[in-house]
Amino acid sequence: MIPYGRQEITDHDIEAIVKVLRSDFLTQGPKVPQFEQALNQYCGSDYAVAVNSATSALHIACLALGLGRGDWLWTSPNTFVASANCALYCGAKVDFVDIDPQTYNLSVEQLTRKLQWAKKNNCLPKIVIPVHYAGHPCDMEPIYALSEEYHFQIIEDASHATGALYRNRKVGDCFYSDVTVFSFHPVKIITSGEGGMLCTNSENVADFARRFRSHGITSDPSLMASRRNNEIWNYQQLHLGYGYRLIRQACGKSGSSWLLPLLARL
Repeated sequence: MIPYGRQEITDHDIEAIVKVLRSDFLTQGPKVPQFEQALNQYCGSDYAVAVNSATSALHIACLALGLGRGDWLWTSPNTFVASANCALYCGAKVDFVDIDPQTYNLSVEQLTRKLQWAKKNNCLPKIVIPVHYAGHPCDMEPIYALSEEYHFQIIEDASHATGALYRNRKVGDCFYSDVTVFSFHPVKIITSGEGGMLCTNSENVADFARRFRSHGITSDPSLMASRRNNEIWNYQQLHLGYGYRLIRQACGKSGSSWLLPLLARL
């Protein structure tokens, strides 16, 4: 029987996890920022924010881009439920654009037709989520051109596509999108057990994502309503958020300590 997924855990992986267990940090330690920096440098985006799943990253991305009640989000019907559910989390409505039978990705031709119809009927999408199915990137250049014409934002669901290239650019550099989302579930290219990453070139989106993954809380004095100079552990909740942090210090193939060489092999 061909397995649905099978991870490779080496002795080196196990040693890296043991080092974490013997360290001072089991959650929110230095390995998570190292993981973010490694993927960020590999993809070429300006910012990367690690979270506990790609589903959480999709939810955060939608909220950061202003999706809300009454808005429309369009995505591919050939995907996991999370690509559509992220709209419902925000109170928005979801619709689907048919796929190209050659690539199984969102069809640019069908998207064009649907946008023309939606413009006439005053129901254009606020966000479109192309899904890079089975690691094969969508044709992002014409999708991006349509976003300029019809004024929607783009979230790339690259859960299957860590390491993929499109027109000699790394998927995740956000050249043709506002946000790219990766998954590190065990059936994906690299794994942290569970986990996800949001990549973006927008400082505002990245800042929102960092706060939202930690309950909307900040310890930045410049963002607080008030703070005494001697109260160094003060923090404030600026808005509603969730516990979406990637809490494991060890993450990657299964550990971020070897993520850089792993990414170099992709």
